[in-house]
Amino acid sequence: MLFLNFGCPGEEAASETETPTTQTPAEPGTPTEGEHTLLPTKEENITQCQDGTKVGECSVTKPKICDVYGNLVDDAGTCGCPEKSVQIGNECIYTCEDGTLIGECSSEQPDYCNSQAQLEEKASLCGCPPGYDVDGESCRNACDDGTPKYECSTATPPLYCDGEYNLTMNPILCGCYDWEFLVGGECFDPTSKNYSNEETIRISESLNMRIGDVEEKACKDGTYVVLELTVVNSGDASVEIENSNFKLFTDERRAYVQTPSGGCTVANLFGWGEIPAGKTESGNVWFKIVGGSGTHHAEYLHWYSPTVLKEFYIYLNMED
Repeated sequence: MLFLNFGCPGEEAASETETPTTQTPAEPGTPTEGEHTLLPTKEENITQCQDGTKVGECSVTKPKICDVYGNLVDDAGTCGCPEKSVQIGNECIYTCEDGTLIGECSSEQPDYCNSQAQLEEKASLCGCPPGYDVDGESCRNACDDGTPKYECSTATPPLYCDGEYNLTMNPILCGCYDWEFLVGGECFDPTSKNYSNEETIRISESLNMRIGDVEEKACKDGTYVVLELTVVNSGDASVEIENSNFKLFTDERRAYVQTPSGGCTVANLFGWGEIPAGKTESGNVWFKIVGGSGTHHAEYLHWYSPTVLKEFYIYLNMED
């Protein structure tokens, strides 16, 4: 007998088709189906770094060491540091604080970056800035007191800083202290000696003073010392002489320029004020003694410059 099937052709095909499944991609390096090779562990597989250094050993490139992962890492404590560097802790330091490489000169002469990464002066190697001279391993352009080479000292005239950095006396070039003046090419301090009356006292380069007769007088308003004063101006310019320039000391008391109000004859007074160039002024100066008591056994006349204190100790021989 013949059986014929009149069903739809697609039904039979559909019944034989399996439902599709989703597969997760394999991780990189994972063996695919049919492969039976196992991945070795890192300890078993890595024996050296890429430069050929064995794991756990120092590279020829200090301070590198080959770690267990095949990486070259810094380990100055184990492997040390290369030349021109210094180990500080577990690091290698290659420069000084200003950035200068170890073993090289700094841009700030004469500094040099030494093997301990410290700046030190090394003028013999690194030289000196313009205007400075090599002095051992240092540089200098001034004498010990700070005076520049070939210049006069402002703090201690008449000293001069010469080419060998020695402070030498040079009053002709550098002048003298304000209270000194030149005498025969040397600085002279007129206050460095004591004087007495009848002696010519050189106050400055152009001004001379002389004390003549000195006597003590009892006037109506007190005790006075009167002296004969002569001032000679031999300079080219006029000079001001005021009574404030003079003070008299007797024992431990002071006396100021003042004329008595009575009881004494006052005549031929010294003319205070301007003394023209080449002129002489002469006359009597009265000093009133104030305070204290006792016998006046020693008198000293002090003369003060308008700008500088000049104390001339002049022992006054009193007339009997």
